[in-house]
Amino acid sequence: MRKGLIVLLAVFSVVAFALPAMADVSFFGYARVMPTYYNNFDFDDSHADVATLNEGGYTYGEHIRGELRLGWKAGGDKWKIMMTAESDIIFNKNNVDRSFYSTPGINPAGTSAAKVGGTNSSPNAGAEFGIERAEFSYAFSPALELFTGWPISAVDIGTGGLLYGDDHPIFGFRGKVTDNFKYQLVYISIQNTPSISLSESSVKGDWRAYFLKPEFSLGTGSAKGTLSPILLFSDNRAASAKVYYYGLEGIGQFGFIKPSFEVIAADGEFRNTGRDIQAYAAFAGVELGLSKAFNPYIAGRYTSGDDDATDNDVEGFNGITDIARFTPLMGMDGNILGEHLSSGGYYNAPLYSYAPEGSVGGNGYGGISNLGSGNNPGSMILAVGAKGSISEQFSYKAQLFGIWFDQTKNLPVGAGKTITEVDDYAGTSFDLLLKYAFDKNFSVTYIGSVFLPGDGIQDQQPAGADDTFASVNTVQFVWTY
Repeated sequence: MRKGLIVLLAVFSVVAFALPAMADVSFFGYARVMPTYYNNFDFDDSHADVATLNEGGYTYGEHIRGELRLGWKAGGDKWKIMMTAESDIIFNKNNVDRSFYSTPGINPAGTSAAKVGGTNSSPNAGAEFGIERAEFSYAFSPALELFTGWPISAVDIGTGGLLYGDDHPIFGFRGKVTDNFKYQLVYISIQNTPSISLSESSVKGDWRAYFLKPEFSLGTGSAKGTLSPILLFSDNRAASAKVYYYGLEGIGQFGFIKPSFEVIAADGEFRNTGRDIQAYAAFAGVELGLSKAFNPYIAGRYTSGDDDATDNDVEGFNGITDIARFTPLMGMDGNILGEHLSSGGYYNAPLYSYAPEGSVGGNGYGGISNLGSGNNPGSMILAVGAKGSISEQFSYKAQLFGIWFDQTKNLPVGAGKTITEVDDYAGTSFDLLLKYAFDKNFSVTYIGSVFLPGDGIQDQQPAGADDTFASVNTVQFVWTY
């Protein structure tokens, strides 16, 4: 009895001493359910589509995607933690209550076609519930804060998203040195997976990047802005490439006029090959904050293309991750240009990117999942659009893009065509977003988006192709808490 009492008192003592150190933990999250229809991502109505990749896995045609998140956070005067668990799935029986990798019964006997959930299927990508994002920080002082984890990190997501924005694992420091100066110094671990039971270099197949981004605040009141030099080094051992990126980003506000821009230069080489990397990218835009209901914008976006895949000058721009889909002016989470158009092949833009960085192939030194090509044709996009809130519940965004290839000499002419070079006009896209918030915890959004192919896409198709527009239609039902 006495021993039991002593043990109980010891437990109470430990709890009592621990209580002052405990922090309140708050929970948050959302459920986003999206009935969606993809159509003609290959711009050809004469045959069935090929499955394309989105955050939930491979899919095509009619499908329902669910993005389900549960997060929790805690913190004190100097420290903070945040973690968000997620399951991102395409609705079908094999995803919602289990995680498949091979289920032979789904493919009919004797078939060899790759199917989601079948013998030859790819994994369901995001269905396994795990930590999607995490961030841990400690502020030694306002000028020196340690942060790590795998949160959203970026160098240019506030402008054109040309170079880097993603939730890769990071380790870094940031701080506010003065009222007008702050900085980020970050190490990004993109690929760092060893081969098992092999004796090889510890950096083989790795991809690391490092960036420094100071930010200077200028002006006050109704005329103010920020200027941010960008220095990023990509040590891409998996591609045998080392690349320095030099850039400048600016965001301003002069009354109701809101300009923004960025310029990026890539300078590097492929190790021990004699091939040099010289590529460029730029963005500029102006938004006019005329009223709550109507805010028009005009913007342009450029990535350089390569004009000769056989020489030693690699001029097609690859960033680390082109994150155009989530940028403030031209971005839209669900429009066609931000989907994985690589499944069509004629405007080979991977998921989130607006640039055809996967086209042609070869000499890759970056891009999402390291799938970019330094031989890609590059692009120029001119955009006009508007957004606003008609009421407390109803908001909208509409935008029109004209899209050109920068260089076309590496693009193949379609079989049966008599032309000698592909035209530079890739096409026109139009996006419409309509959102109605029923209350602070539930909203419904419709996105309709089309990409009408120009001669630059039609010239790559075979002579018998029934060219047509590609489209996405989706309704997003969102519960937040």
